[in-house]
Amino acid sequence: MDAIVKWDAPLTSLKDLTYTAEYTMPSTDFFYTVCNATKEHRCDFGKLPSCHGNYKFRVRIELEGNTSSWAETPNFSLKKGTIFGPPNVTLVTKGGAIGAVEVNIQNPVLKISSLKEAYSKVEYNIRYWKKTDKKDVPERALVTQQHVNLKPLEPNTRYCVQVQVYIPMPHNNTGQYSKAVCVMSTTNNTTTDGERRLSEGLVVSLVTVAVAFPLLLLVPWVIYKGKRFLHPKVKLPEHLKQHLIDSHQYPYLASQIISPLQEKYDQISALCEENPYNVLTDIPEDNLYHVDSGVSVEMPKYYNAVAENANFDMPYKNI
Repeated sequence: MDAIVKWDAPLTSLKDLTYTAEYTMPSTDFFYTVCNATKEHRCDFGKLPSCHGNYKFRVRIELEGNTSSWAETPNFSLKKGTIFGPPNVTLVTKGGAIGAVEVNIQNPVLKISSLKEAYSKVEYNIRYWKKTDKKDVPERALVTQQHVNLKPLEPNTRYCVQVQVYIPMPHNNTGQYSKAVCVMSTTNNTTTDGERRLSEGLVVSLVTVAVAFPLLLLVPWVIYKGKRFLHPKVKLPEHLKQHLIDSHQYPYLASQIISPLQEKYDQISALCEENPYNVLTDIPEDNLYHVDSGVSVEMPKYYNAVAENANFDMPYKNI
């Protein structure tokens, strides 16, 4: 739906000619300038506002401020004058019929609207032939659907297909053929795309089950081992449990039990006598007592004199 206007240069020896091209919309008298002072002999008007109605284009020459008169085109219809490009075609082999081939058609893209909206009726001209056939006379089919089953075809035979867009009266517009696409027709022993997808789905399901089943068995075992680790069956003796509880509740006392206090003390000596005796103030010289050398006794001078020659029958004992 692009509009491109082309023109021929005038028969003149003048150089540096420029051109201005304009168009007017349907049912209006105002012209829109698209190409201004161009030296080319064409003007691409690009995407026009609508695909409906008739357009009119005009061109003039300009040279040093001088212009020629306008050269106008007759009324132009985009819907009638558009050349359609080839559609996109894909072939699929389907099960359920011997030698069946499905043709999927995708319309060419329009810059204005779409093919179905611009035209009330769109048809497709399909031609197909056996690739190994030497005859250059393909079979033809004119259809309105975009998904067509070609049958009956010869089984296990390679067919090629081409499609073109056709707009019937009043426009009578024919598009370009697509590139030839080839595929092998189905047979009883041929695996179709649907069967292939089914088999692939079954393989994926079996692999998934084979991987998931051991994992499902492993999860309870891991949970069981975790519980056994957190809550072992082996029980501690009661006195050890009580000791742990006491240690937890009374950490100070537990530390005292583990590290007992070291008591400090001084070593002392005590003297005791086994038999008492009387100290005499007047001791005869023939009744002297011997004092043990290990005893230090502080006495008066009188007793010291006596103690030098004294001898006690019952000495003090050092304990």
